[in-house]
Amino acid sequence: MAEPYYKQHWVDIDSDRHSAYDKILAYHPAMEPLLRPLDLKAGLRVLDVGSGPGHTTFELARRVVPGGKVTGIDINAEFVERSGARAREAKLTAEFVHNAFPPLPFPDASFDRVWCKNVLEYVDSAADTVAEMARVTAPGGIVVAVDSDWDMLALDIGRDGRERSDRIIAASKAIAIKEPQIGRQLYRLFRAAGLDDVKVEIHAGADTAGRSLPMLKASFARYARDSGKIAAAEVEGWFADIDRAVVSGSFLFVLPQFVVRGIRNQAV
Repeated sequence: MAEPYYKQHWVDIDSDRHSAYDKILAYHPAMEPLLRPLDLKAGLRVLDVGSGPGHTTFELARRVVPGGKVTGIDINAEFVERSGARAREAKLTAEFVHNAFPPLPFPDASFDRVWCKNVLEYVDSAADTVAEMARVTAPGGIVVAVDSDWDMLALDIGRDGRERSDRIIAASKAIAIKEPQIGRQLYRLFRAAGLDDVKVEIHAGADTAGRSLPMLKASFARYARDSGKIAAAEVEGWFADIDRAVVSGSFLFVLPQFVVRGIRNQAV
């Protein structure tokens, strides 16, 4: 039986998508509020669940020197190979593991910090994955998950493009995202996994300059076409609407990110 699209499109990634993901998933200073709850410091063992091309993993590694180590795990073999090569070239203390999850292939209490960004919306079971993240965290350690809530997405490219945008986004979500409302569920999942002192923040910066275009064009458009519900010509028309909105200064894109932090019980 073929794997579900939401999983398989992360296993099979062509070169064009790899190039796009290097831009979409790059670390940038605006992510600092998302990383802050990890409370990183020298000497910590950190796990990055769904490390992708590794750009944020490298930033984590820089923050735990000296003496610390970061492990990234991802379902895509090429992500893991490329990330490992980049880490060696940069002389960073980071290793990368190719493995599907859940479960996570690590012993109990292996890490002081566990980080997972924009991954739980795709996994077969977000509840099982969060439970695994808690399991591999040492007592007193911190787990942080960052994820979207796609049913809170706001895109405005003009009144005339609203109906087309709604249909393209709906078709994309239907096949590419296992749990579109994962952001609002994280608090409950952290509590169910036995994590203590669970805190929730929501970050929702508005993109009015078109910074999100690579994601809209490389991801949403592909998913919409692959759904079989949206014709390629309609997607191209959508691109044209988006480009006109950016040029005219009327483009707006907002996708709230839930940042949830929990602490592993000291008694474990």
